[in-house]
Amino acid sequence: MLAVEALGYDSWQTIYFQRATVILTEMLLVYSLDRYVKSSPQSARQQCYAAALSIMLSPALLIIDHIHFQYNGFLYGILVLSLSAARKESTLILGGLLFAALLCLKHIYLYLAPAYFVYLLRIYCLCPHSMLRIRFGNAIALAFGLLFLFGSMFGPFIYWGQLEQLLTRLFPFARGLCHAYWAPNIWSMYSFTDRLLLLGKGSF
Repeated sequence: MLAVEALGYDSWQTIYFQRATVILTEMLLVYSLDRYVKSSPQSARQQCYAAALSIMLSPALLIIDHIHFQYNGFLYGILVLSLSAARKESTLILGGLLFAALLCLKHIYLYLAPAYFVYLLRIYCLCPHSMLRIRFGNAIALAFGLLFLFGSMFGPFIYWGQLEQLLTRLFPFARGLCHAYWAPNIWSMYSFTDRLLLLGKGSF
């Protein structure tokens, strides 16, 4: 199955394994959504409950995960767990480390990294009454936590001299960042049409 030339390989054992692991790992999404609802303010509890249900019962998420085996439910669970932890100052560093672990699992979440960086910098690393005063204890704890996490993830690749190959696979600029050319073209046309319809909506 792991041979490069065996692209047409499939077996029921593999399918059962993939389906079972997708279903089991999606339990993390259920747990994280439960934490998200319970950590929300009482005034917004009903809206958060509706949002959690819409995520859990999303047809797109179920189709992608249960047919294409993308494990997006598991990854989204880590993201929601990170957001829930970031709500409380006592678990802010846990929220940052969970997001860092999410980046190591799937780097597509890099687009959220600037928001996490600014939020943790302002709320956790800087004093609440002055942006010019640094809380060195918090900053050092966060820095060491991130260094340990990324070091444990990328350390083996550095040790075996495979970091360059890893980066070229994560960011394949040579072949283009899109897996297929038709997908971004359809998406851009859909987005452009949607913008036109929104602009024309005010005319009617």
